[in-house]
Amino acid sequence: MADYPYMSSPATVKEFLTKIQSLGVPDKVTTKYLESLGFKSKNDRALIGIIKAIGFIDASGIPTQRWKSYRSTATAKATMAAALRETYGTLFKTYPQAQQTDNEALRNFFSSHSNVGEGALRFMVGTFKSLTELADFGADAPPAEEEEMEEERGPESKVIKVLKKTTGGGMTVNINIQLTLPASDDGTIYEKFFAAMKKNLFPDSE
Repeated sequence: MADYPYMSSPATVKEFLTKIQSLGVPDKVTTKYLESLGFKSKNDRALIGIIKAIGFIDASGIPTQRWKSYRSTATAKATMAAALRETYGTLFKTYPQAQQTDNEALRNFFSSHSNVGEGALRFMVGTFKSLTELADFGADAPPAEEEEMEEERGPESKVIKVLKKTTGGGMTVNINIQLTLPASDDGTIYEKFFAAMKKNLFPDSE
């Protein structure tokens, strides 16, 4: 069964997420960090599980690129919408406009996808609703993970952003290709590689 995040005071989630927009990015999110921000209640510790569930910190508590994207007021709401669509994927498949779904329908969904009691179900609904108030589901999702991917790539790893190709129906297709090539002073190796890529990806251009 799915383990959806929740806390007994959903409003605290909004308060915490609003705070991080005006603070520096911590090395790691711990209970001590929460306490330093004024979240000292034992119930407040559930914040860590929630922000981990929505991808703001990794399994070790280290802030991710999504956390950093949310700090910007320009991308915060789109970032949250993308996070919720990912975390509550099954919910959004059931209710495409889950953010507008009534509490009873949400309660029934969580009831059929978890093993918790009535009180926790109410908190699940409240937590989800509080998070949706921080999201804009009509905005384009920002490339939240792009920066992290760049940091993980080695010096010989190249990303080729192939030209946008528009189909007859007006659909635009973007193709991103990552190449990891051995270091070499022989430039002809790369020339041959890219020539082969062009031949296979754009046969009509020959």
